[in-house]
Amino acid sequence: EVAFFNPTIRVGVGLLEELTATVSELALTSSRLLRLLRGENGGSLEGPLRQLALITSDLQEIVMKTRMQPIGAAWSVLPRVVHDLAQKLGKKIELFMDGADTELDRQVVELIKDPLIHMVRNAADHGLENPGARAASGKSKMGRIRLYAFHDVGRVVIQVVDDGRGLDAGKIRRKAVERGLATKAEVNAMTDQEVFRFILRPGFSTADAITGVSGRGIGMDVVRANIERIGGTIDIESKAGQGASFTIRIPLKLEIAPPSIQGRGFDSLRQLQ
Repeated sequence: EVAFFNPTIRVGVGLLEELTATVSELALTSSRLLRLLRGENGGSLEGPLRQLALITSDLQEIVMKTRMQPIGAAWSVLPRVVHDLAQKLGKKIELFMDGADTELDRQVVELIKDPLIHMVRNAADHGLENPGARAASGKSKMGRIRLYAFHDVGRVVIQVVDDGRGLDAGKIRRKAVERGLATKAEVNAMTDQEVFRFILRPGFSTADAITGVSGRGIGMDVVRANIERIGGTIDIESKAGQGASFTIRIPLKLEIAPPSIQGRGFDSLRQLQ
C-alpha cells in the first residue's frame, strides 16, 4: 500500500517575514544592477542579469503566494459581534457571508479586520431599524447584513450591505452646510453618492445621539484612512428606506510589505468600539 501524506508544512510567521524581506532585497538589488547595466552597455553581462531579473521576479511571486490567507480569517469574529449587538440593541439580525475563501495577503487580512468590525457595528446599530419600525414600513422584522468578497483584476472587493433605513442624503447635506464643509449651492449640485462621502470626514455624524455602540459617521474617517493606507478605496451607495452598501477595493497583496504599515495598528479605531 502507498501511504499518502498531507503535502503541507508549518512555517512560522517570523521565518516567512524574513524570507519575504530577503526576496525583497534580492529584487531591489536585481533592479539596481539592471539600471547600472543600461548605463554601462553591459555587454556579456546583459544576458545573465536579465535572466537573474526574471528568476527574481518568479521567486518573489512564489513567496507572495505563501503569504496568502482567506479573508474568512478576518470575518471569523463577526458572527459573535452581530449576535452580541442584536442582544444589546434588542434587534433581530441575520449575518450572511459569501466569499470567505477569497484569498489575499495575510498582512492585508490583519489590517482590514478592525475596519470591517466597525462597519458591521455601524450597520447593526444605525443602519438597521428596530423590529417595530421595520414592521411598520412593511419589512421583515429580521434585519440583514451581508458581506461579500471576490477577486476583481488584481484586487479584492469587499462589500458590507444592510437592508436598513439607508443614509439620509438631505440630512447629510444640511449637516455639511452647518459645519462649513460646503455651501448650500455646492451640496445641492452634488449627487447623492458624492454627498454620502461626507460621512468619511473626521467627526462627521448625522446621529441625533451618539450611542455606546457606534455612530454612523463617527469613526468612519478612521476606517477610510486605514483602508487608504493599504492602497484601498471605499465607495458608498444607499437608497432611503432600502439600506446602504459600502464597497471596499484593496490590493490583493502588499508588494514589499511597506515598513510604514508594519506595526501600525488600529488603536484609534479600537477606542471607538
